[in-house]
Amino acid sequence: MNLLHAIEIRKSVRAYTQTPVEKEKTEAIIRAGSLAPVFGQFHITVIENPGLLQEIGQVTLEMMKNSGDEFLEKRAASKGYNPLYGAPVMILLSAPGGNDSKGFNMANISCAAENMIIQASDLGLGTCFVMGPTIAFSDPSLTKKIELPQGYIPLAGVLIGYPAESLTENKRKLTKNITYIR
Repeated sequence: MNLLHAIEIRKSVRAYTQTPVEKEKTEAIIRAGSLAPVFGQFHITVIENPGLLQEIGQVTLEMMKNSGDEFLEKRAASKGYNPLYGAPVMILLSAPGGNDSKGFNMANISCAAENMIIQASDLGLGTCFVMGPTIAFSDPSLTKKIELPQGYIPLAGVLIGYPAESLTENKRKLTKNITYIR
C-alpha cells in the first residue's frame, strides 16, 4: 500500500473485532510514532490487557456521567456506549507536565499519533484518536497501573484493532480553506 492510500482509507473506527493485534504490527505502529517530527519529550504506553482496558473504559464512563459537561453526560448516557469502542489496544501518549501553555506537548503527541494512525491503516488496522478517556488517569490507581513515568500526564490515545467493517477509501473532499501564494 502507498502512503496516500493509507491516508485515504483512514477513518475513525468505533467498532472493533476482538481479534488480537499481532506483536509485529504493534511494534511497527510504535516505531512509526517514535519517528514523528517532535521537538520535545513524550511517552508511549501500550495497553493490551483486556481487564485494564475494561477498567479504563468504566472509569472514563463514570467520570463522563458526572462531569457536569452536557455533551459528555449525554454521550455517556447513550445505551451501550463504550469510550474505548471495544478496541483491543490503546496506545496512550503522555507528556511531561501535561499540556503546556504554548501547545508544544500536544503538537508532539499529535504528530506521533498521526504517524501511528497512518501506519496502522497501512497494516489493515482501524484506529480512533481519542482524548476523552485520558480523564480516567486523574485516578491515581490507574496511573500507577500503567507505570507512567513521574511527571508525565496522558494527553491523548490511539485505539487500535481490526475494524468490524472493512476500511474503504473515504470520499472526503479536500478542504476549501486553501490559499496559494505564488
